[in-house]
Amino acid sequence: MMQAYIKAEGLKNRHTVSAKLFWAVPLVSLLISFLFSGQDAVYYQTNQYNWWYTTFFPVLLLLSTAFTEQREKRVKNRIMGTLPLDMKKLWAAKVIYSLKTLLYAALFLYCTQEIVSRILAKGALRSISGMAGLAAVCLWLALSAWQVPLWLFMSRTCGYAAGLLLGLAGNIGLGILGALSKWWFLNPFSYISRLMCPVLRILPNGLPAQPGSQTFSPEVLDLWTIPVGVLISGVLFFICFLVTANLYQRKGLRGWED
Repeated sequence: MMQAYIKAEGLKNRHTVSAKLFWAVPLVSLLISFLFSGQDAVYYQTNQYNWWYTTFFPVLLLLSTAFTEQREKRVKNRIMGTLPLDMKKLWAAKVIYSLKTLLYAALFLYCTQEIVSRILAKGALRSISGMAGLAAVCLWLALSAWQVPLWLFMSRTCGYAAGLLLGLAGNIGLGILGALSKWWFLNPFSYISRLMCPVLRILPNGLPAQPGSQTFSPEVLDLWTIPVGVLISGVLFFICFLVTANLYQRKGLRGWED
């Protein structure tokens, strides 16, 4: 039964802007990184990954959740109000659809980056291995999953513009500025930037995570930060999903026009 909700969500968004985001946003990131790399494999990989997880990935997440939710809000959810639907399953389908968009986009960027960086390297060793890049893809999804139900709900209650601005402030503002703080674990927006230090060996400012780089300290390479970040993010996802799913269900029971 859950599969039917997921399939319906995909069909609803098939010909919308949301369906094009998974390749459009990574493509822009790939082109910009290539143009500013000077055809150097090291600079290309560093710029590509750093700009992606600090800027383009958060923008993709926010746009995906906003467009998914705003489409139904524009028609005032008339279709849902006339059907005997399980609101929690419907909410879960929306979350899964947005997560799939993030997954496809991350894999598209990773695979394209692997091809381009190998061509630029011309057989030489690259600064970021394929395994490290794949680990980063998994962490992007695991560490940001909690934001999907949060921003879906914020887009519904506060509107597209407010949700987008708040999301950008959290991800790009708090995320980058708080990543190197000793209290980083209290700021879940900072997890991706912090955990990319030991995984990709890149600081939030784009410099190599090595002695001599501005803002570097040996603590940023601690591997224990990875399970801590993943664990807390998992708990946050569970909490955000349950809270927003219940609120979404209550709204459906009261009526969408209230």
